[in-house]
Amino acid sequence: MERTLVVLQGSVPLAAVQSLISEQGIPADQADVTTDPSSSTGTSGYARAVCVASKADPVLLGAIAKLLRPGAKALLQLHGGSEADASSAMLLSGFADCQASSSVGVTTVSAHLPDFAVGSKDSIKLKPKPAAAAAADTSSSKKAWLLAGDDLGDEDGGELLDDDELLTEEDRQRPAAAAKQDDCELGPGGARKACKNCSCGRAEAEAAGVKVELTQDMLDNPQSACGNCSLGDAFRCAGCPYRGLPAFEPGKKIELPSDFLTADA
Repeated sequence: MERTLVVLQGSVPLAAVQSLISEQGIPADQADVTTDPSSSTGTSGYARAVCVASKADPVLLGAIAKLLRPGAKALLQLHGGSEADASSAMLLSGFADCQASSSVGVTTVSAHLPDFAVGSKDSIKLKPKPAAAAAADTSSSKKAWLLAGDDLGDEDGGELLDDDELLTEEDRQRPAAAAKQDDCELGPGGARKACKNCSCGRAEAEAAGVKVELTQDMLDNPQSACGNCSLGDAFRCAGCPYRGLPAFEPGKKIELPSDFLTADA
């Protein structure tokens, strides 16, 4: 026996409910009436549902859809609201083929569930291509990316140019290896030596075998014939007495900042 689920929601006139059930030809012994389908413990798999409500509620309609079997019909009678609201609520709840009509402030929407259950699945069987057709498709796809010189018409600028024709003989010559930069601070075997035209005293100290010490005169009147001492530590040799001091202007006293001797902590 096919049963019908009747759901009442909101302030709906009882006479309207009885009239709708009578119009749909629903026997009293085949109808289960409830106001909360989500908590219903009755029979599931209803063949039909009738909902009389004062507003279009997708949550309520979704709970009704869960109690219906695939392909079941549903009827929504909405007392208040537009056809668009009622149809949208039915679609959002999983119903299909919604047909809406209105009369004297009452909107009626008829629909049905799809003929498959929620969560059902099926495999798709694809007809395999013959080996010859598959090979032809592969060949066509490869050719689609090839462009010959005569593929362009006059409107596209004529034939394509060969990239090699754009190169000159000078372009084809292998570039010469960059000359190794001479480092005047390194002697044979990597040993440090005095810079050319050294004026900081390193050349004399190397000759005498003593280490050059920074003097007050070198701070008051710094000189650098090689030009490296005044540029900073990045350009000074390892034994330069000015190492650790800021860059300076030759002949101008080296001024040390007040925090020069403060440890970084």
